[in-house]
Amino acid sequence: MWLVLPLKDFVQAKQRLSGCLSVSERRTLFQHMVEDVLAVLSSVPACERLLIVSDDPAAHLLAEHFGAECWPEAELGRGLNAVLEATLARIASLPSAPQNVMIVHGDLPLINAAELSALVARQAEAAVPAMVIATDRHRRGSNVLLMPLRQRISLHYGEHSLAAHRRAAQRAGLELLVQCSEGLASDIDTRDDLLALVERAADDSAGQHLAPQTMSYLQGSGIARRLQQMNPPADQRSEELRGNGPN
Repeated sequence: MWLVLPLKDFVQAKQRLSGCLSVSERRTLFQHMVEDVLAVLSSVPACERLLIVSDDPAAHLLAEHFGAECWPEAELGRGLNAVLEATLARIASLPSAPQNVMIVHGDLPLINAAELSALVARQAEAAVPAMVIATDRHRRGSNVLLMPLRQRISLHYGEHSLAAHRRAAQRAGLELLVQCSEGLASDIDTRDDLLALVERAADDSAGQHLAPQTMSYLQGSGIARRLQQMNPPADQRSEELRGNGPN
C-alpha cells in the first residue's frame, strides 16, 4: 500500500480560520499539523511508500525529514481531484505499483496508526473488492480514502464528497465501507474545530500526548489560551449571564 498526502500551498491553507488566526499563524499551524500527520503515516506497518504531492518548499523539506517522496503538484494538473487522479495514474504505471492506495489529508492532527490499521483490516476482510472511507464528524466528507489501485474511482473531493464517492464506488463495482473514528474524523477547518482540538488535548486523561507538534505550537503561541478566552466553558458563560462574572 502507498500512502498519498496532497498538500496545498501552506500560505493558502486553512482560509476558513482567517477570522481567528493571522496568515502567519495559519501557515505555521498547518505545517505543525502536517508534521503530526507525517509522524503517524511514516509508522504505519502496511505502508510501502509514503508520497507527498505539493509545490510548497516546506513540503519538500518535510519529505526529506520523514523519508517520503515528494512529487511536484505543478507537473500533475490543477485542482485537488485532477492532481490526485494524475498521481494515481502515474503510480499505476510503475513496475512496482501497489495493490492499494490510501489518500490522507494534512489537517488531521489527531490521526493515529490504530485507526488507519483498522481501515486496512476492514478492506482486507471484505468478501468482495472494497473501498474504505474514514469520514468526518458530520459524515459528509472523505478524510481518508483507501481503495484498490486497479479499480480506482474518479475522485470527487469537495462538498458532500462521501455521497459522491459512494456513487463512484457503485459504478466501479466496489463495496464502500464507511468508518467514523475520533482521530480521523477530526479535521481542522473552523474555529470550532480548533477549539475542540484544544479542549480534547487538554482532557487527555489517558496520557496519549495527542497532536504533539500542533498542541505545542497552539499552547506556546498563546493561540490556545486566546481561543479559550473567546469561548469560555458553558458553566462560566452561565455565571456571566446571571451577572456573576468576574469584575
